Amino acid sequence: MLKTISSSELREQIKRILNEVGYGQSQYVVERYGEPTAAIVSIEDLRLLQEIRQQEAKTSLRETIAGIRERGGGLDPVELDTLVKEARAEYYELRHQTAGNA
Repeated sequence: MLKTISSSELREQIKRILNEVGYGQSQYVVERYGEPTAAIVSIEDLRLLQEIRQQEAKTSLRETIAGIRERGGGLDPVELDTLVKEARAEYYELRHQTAGNA
């Protein structure tokens, strides 16, 4: 169940909130001054989110490579190098984030 809580309420009820989230009973959106700023989710939900992001990065890398192959010789070598570096950086950053939080 998704619930909303203010940051001040969170400070007062942190133990209860962590228990609810830890046991998979709830997810929380934390608001500051009425604006959502963070979420509290179980570790299982976080791992799933990280896995999805990593899959998206892999897909993005594959799409970039496919696009490069389609264009063949029509790419400037500098543009090609930039595209490959950006795709690799995105993939490895997400991979690093996933490994660091697992």
